[in-house]
Amino acid sequence: MHFALLYANNYLRDEPLLVTVGNDLVGELQPGCQVLFSPVNNTRRSVIGYVTEITDTPQPNQPEGIITDILNSGKPVLTPITLQLSIWIADYYMTHPIEAINAILPAPLKTKVSETVELTDFQLTAGNNRKVVSTSLRKEILKLLQQRKKLTVKQLENQLGKQNLYRTLIEMERGGLVTLKKAFKVAKPKTKTAYHFRQPYTESLQQELLRAPRQAAAVKQLHALETSWGFPEQLGITTGIARELVKKGIFEPIKVETGTGFSTEFSESKKTIKHLTDSQQRVLNSLLSGFRSGSFATYLLHGITGSGKTIIYIELLKEVLSAGKTAIVLVPEISLTPQTASRFRQYFGNDIQILHSAMNNQEKYNAWQKLRSGKAKIALGARSTVFAPLQNVGAIIVDEEHDMAYKQDRTPRYNGRDTAVMRAKLEGALCVLGSATPSFESFYNAKSKKYSLLTLPERVDGATMPSIKLIPMRENRKVSFSISEVLYEEIKKRLERNEQVILLQNRRGFAGSLLCLDCGEIPTCKHCNIPMVYHAATRQLRCHYCGHTVFYLEQCPHCSSANILYKSSGTERIEEELHKLFPEEKILRMDVDTTGVKGAHAMILNDFHEKKARILLGTQMVAKGLDFPDVTLVGVLMADIGLNIPDFRAGERLFALLMQVAGRAGRSKIPGEVYLQTYNTDNDVFSFLLRGSYEKYYHLDMQARKALQYPPYAKLVSCEFSSTEEDIAQKASEEFAEALKPHLHSATFLVLGPAPAGIARIRGRYRYQVLLKLPGKKISADFLKKMRYSLMSKYSRNNLSITIDVDPQSMM
Repeated sequence: MHFALLYANNYLRDEPLLVTVGNDLVGELQPGCQVLFSPVNNTRRSVIGYVTEITDTPQPNQPEGIITDILNSGKPVLTPITLQLSIWIADYYMTHPIEAINAILPAPLKTKVSETVELTDFQLTAGNNRKVVSTSLRKEILKLLQQRKKLTVKQLENQLGKQNLYRTLIEMERGGLVTLKKAFKVAKPKTKTAYHFRQPYTESLQQELLRAPRQAAAVKQLHALETSWGFPEQLGITTGIARELVKKGIFEPIKVETGTGFSTEFSESKKTIKHLTDSQQRVLNSLLSGFRSGSFATYLLHGITGSGKTIIYIELLKEVLSAGKTAIVLVPEISLTPQTASRFRQYFGNDIQILHSAMNNQEKYNAWQKLRSGKAKIALGARSTVFAPLQNVGAIIVDEEHDMAYKQDRTPRYNGRDTAVMRAKLEGALCVLGSATPSFESFYNAKSKKYSLLTLPERVDGATMPSIKLIPMRENRKVSFSISEVLYEEIKKRLERNEQVILLQNRRGFAGSLLCLDCGEIPTCKHCNIPMVYHAATRQLRCHYCGHTVFYLEQCPHCSSANILYKSSGTERIEEELHKLFPEEKILRMDVDTTGVKGAHAMILNDFHEKKARILLGTQMVAKGLDFPDVTLVGVLMADIGLNIPDFRAGERLFALLMQVAGRAGRSKIPGEVYLQTYNTDNDVFSFLLRGSYEKYYHLDMQARKALQYPPYAKLVSCEFSSTEEDIAQKASEEFAEALKPHLHSATFLVLGPAPAGIARIRGRYRYQVLLKLPGKKISADFLKKMRYSLMSKYSRNNLSITIDVDPQSMM
C-alpha cells in the first residue's frame, strides 16, 4: 500500500494528513501535486490538498482519507523549491502550512470549479484510436461531448452520476481525445456614471444657465477638465443636478470603467547606455562573478538615487538568461510597475511576465502557466512575485528593498524581501537587494559581512545630487494654507523655465481631521475611535482604516457650528490651493483616490512624461523609482509628518522617504533642488539629510537601538489580541503574558505589555498587544502557537482573534 502526506484546505493544523494512494495513481503522483482526497468519514466530499511526500513504508497511524484524483493535468503546482519555501514560511512566520501554500499559489489555481472539457478533432469511428477508447465510461464522456461540445467537469460528473473524473479525463487528454481547460468567469468591469457634453462646449452655454448658477459652474468645470467627461463629485454637483443638465440636452451620461486603476501601458523612449561608469562596471563585475560561481550569495547594492541601478539589473539579467536560467524582479508596490515594466520590456520583450494584483483570474492563470512552462523567463511584480513558479532560478532582485510594502499585512505575514533571500538560498541563486536608503537591518547585515556590500556613490550622465533646503514654517509667510511663499516662488521659477515640479504630501484627502472651534468636537470613526479624514470632492468624512464614510454638511455634527478648523492638509486640498495659485496650470494628482479609474497610474505617468502637465502632486506614490529628466524641483509640504508616531523606525522611515523623493530631482544635466517645509527643524533626521549622510544617521540611530534592544540587535514578535469585547482582549493578553513568565530570562527574552495597541480599536474590534524581544535565542514557534490555539479555543464564544507577527514593521 502507498501513502502520501499532504496539507489540505480547511484543515488548519501544523502536521500533514496521512492518506492512502490508489494503485492507479502511484505512478503519476509527485510531491507538489494538487489533489482531491476524500476524508474517511465522508467519501462524497472531496477536499483539495497538496502532496508533500509519497511513501510505501507502513505507517503507525490510521490514514485519514484516500486520494481520488490529481488536478492540474497531473503536473505539480508547487516546485520542489516553492514547496520547501512554504514549509519555511509556516515555521518562521508561525502560521499553518496550508496558509503558506495558499499564499504561494494564485487564487485561480486553487479552484477546480472552472475546469472545462471539450472534444478535440477526434472521431469516435477512427480505427487508430480504438485502443484509447477502451472503456464504456470514456465512450459515455465522448458521446456527451459530441452532443454538448463543451462541459465543465462538474457538469460531466452530474450527467454521468460519477465522482472524480479527473484521472480518466487526463488520460483521455493525453490520448488526444479531449482538451481540459480552466475557463474563468470574467466579472463585468465595475462602472460608474459620468457625464460629457452632448454638443461641443460654447460660451453661450453659460448665458443659458444664468438662473442656475450651480449648473453653470458644473458646465464650466467640465470644460476645464482634461478628460472629456467627469463624475458629479468632480463637477461639484449632485447626480440630481447632473440629470437636470441631461434633460436640458447639455450633458449626456456615459459609463466609465473603474476598478484598481492599474495598467502597465506606460511607454518612454529607450535609453541608450553607451558605457557604464567605473562604479557601475565594478558593481556589475562583482555580481557577474558571484553569479558565475554558481552558489548562493546576497548582495546589498547601496546606490544613491539616479546612480543607474536599473541598468546593472538589466545587464545582470542578460547574463542570467544567456546561462539558461530564470530570474525574479520585485518592486515594492504596483504604482512603480508601469515605468519599471516599460524599461525591462525594452530589453527582454516576451521573456518577461508582469504580475500585478489588478489582473483578472484568467490573466493570473495564464501568466502563472507561462512562467511554469518556461515560456517566460523573468517574473516582475510586487511582493507575491517572489513565489513565481519558475524553475532553475539564477537571480532574484529586490528593488527598493527598504520599503514597508514588502511586508504582508495578512496571514501569513511574510516579508517579501526576507523571503526572497531564503528562496535564493534554496535555489542556490544570487540575491541582489537594491536601495538608495537600505533598511537598517540590511545595512547591518552588510556591515557584519552576512551580505556583500556594493556601492554606487555618484549619479550617471554627469548629473549631480540635488541640494536640499529646509523651510521653517513658523518663520516663513504662507501664500496658502499649505504652501509657503518660498516654495511658491521656486515653483513659479520652474514653470517660467518650462521645467517640472513634483510635490509630496504624505496623506490623501482634503484635511487630516476636523476640529470644531466652538465645542472642541473632532469627528471620529464609530468603529475605530480615530479621527476621520475629510474628502471635499465627495463631501464625506472617511476612515482610512476601515473605510466607513459619513456625509459631511460642513458643520459640526455635535453642535451644528460652522466654525470648523480643517487640521493639516491632504492632497485634495493642496490641489485646490495650487489651482488658485497657478490657474493656468494643469495639476496632476496621484493618490489612492485618483487612481481608481482603469489605467489611471499609466495615464498620469504618461501625461507627466509628455509634459502635458508640469506639476505632479501625490502621496508616497510619487516618491519612489520615478525618473523624469525635466523635474528640477521637489517640494515636500509637511516633511515632519510621521516623526511623532510611537515607532522606533519612525526616523528611519522618514529619512528614507525624504531621501527617495529628493532623488526625483535633477536626474539629467539640469541641477535639481529640494525644499522641505517643516515645523520641527531641530530633529536629527533633517540635520543628517541636509548633509546627505545616510551612514552617519544609521550609526546614530543604531546606538539607540542597541541600548533599547531593538532590531537588528533583537528579534521582535508582536502578538495582537482582538475581540469585539474589550475585557476579553485584555484578559486573554494578560493570560498570554502570564504564561510566558516561566520562560523569561533578561538575557534572552523580554516581554513588553500587555497594553492597548497604538490604534486601540479598528473595525469595531478592541486590540491589545504583547511584544516579545528576543536578543538571545529564538522562542519556540510550537510553544507560541500552542498558547495561541489554547486561548482562541477558550474564548471562541467571544470572537477572540490572536495574530502573531514575526519581524513586525509597524508598532501601531
